[in-house]
Amino acid sequence: MKTLSLTAATALLLVGASSAQARMNCDVGGYWDIQTRNVQVCDTETENYTVTKRHCGYNGHLTLGHLWNQPDFYLPHIRYASTSRVLAETSSCPSSQWDSQTGTYWYTKPNGTKSTDWYTYSGLLGLSSDQLKTTQHTRTVQTNCRTETRTVRVWRCGYEP
Repeated sequence: MKTLSLTAATALLLVGASSAQARMNCDVGGYWDIQTRNVQVCDTETENYTVTKRHCGYNGHLTLGHLWNQPDFYLPHIRYASTSRVLAETSSCPSSQWDSQTGTYWYTKPNGTKSTDWYTYSGLLGLSSDQLKTTQHTRTVQTNCRTETRTVRVWRCGYEP
């Protein structure tokens, strides 16, 4: 009961302070207006829950595909790569994962001008890790939603019409 009284007193103090501020911003005076609004009010509960996912890690080497033009800089024929997938807890990790990486490279045309073209590294990466990871989450659930009528006093600048 003391908490309810303290909350009500605090609310009145805040309304009074904000209305005094509003009155100070009015050059010509003003009046109190009573407003009635319908607002939706819900009871809220906080729930904690866990989610478990399977994390699959892959790594290995990708091979450079065909280049239509001679690059101006060295592109290695193989490149190390790693990737991961997140699956449902009940799923199992595939033993390999196809991966492809593309980019652009500069080359010099026979007439001496420079241009760009695409390169692609691709290949199968082998399974390197298989882990179940559980995370904690919190969510707010609204129940018993209803419409309530609220009446508030609002300071209006000017004179009542």
